[in-house]
Amino acid sequence: MITPCIHFNGNCDEAIKFYKSVLSAEVKEIFYAKDAPPDSGMEGLPPNFVMHSNVLINGLTMGLSDGSEVPVPFGTFSFLIQYETEEEVRSTFGKLEVGGKAEEPLAAVFWSPLYGSVIDKFGVNWQVMKA
Repeated sequence: MITPCIHFNGNCDEAIKFYKSVLSAEVKEIFYAKDAPPDSGMEGLPPNFVMHSNVLINGLTMGLSDGSEVPVPFGTFSFLIQYETEEEVRSTFGKLEVGGKAEEPLAAVFWSPLYGSVIDKFGVNWQVMKA
């Protein structure tokens, strides 16, 4: 099994809350620095620093964590979410776009009646389409 992981720059907890709200993500497990045992090397980290989490998003388990000291652009990959209805596509796209940027506005394309791509406020690239 391969699990994609996204490493955030200290704002993973905020990202998880955002994805719960926008994508109905379900947190399967989460480990914060505040939960680390003494002498674990985690001393001095912010309490809500996410050391590891498993989050279920639209049927895909993803690892989300903090730990990227230098912001890394996510331009080399994206996540594709397919929905059965145009309403779901428009709703999700609109929510992901808040604080982010539409790369390709929603439109009909030859492979989908409604498709668009958006970079969310955390810099993660999402493609949203009607199946």
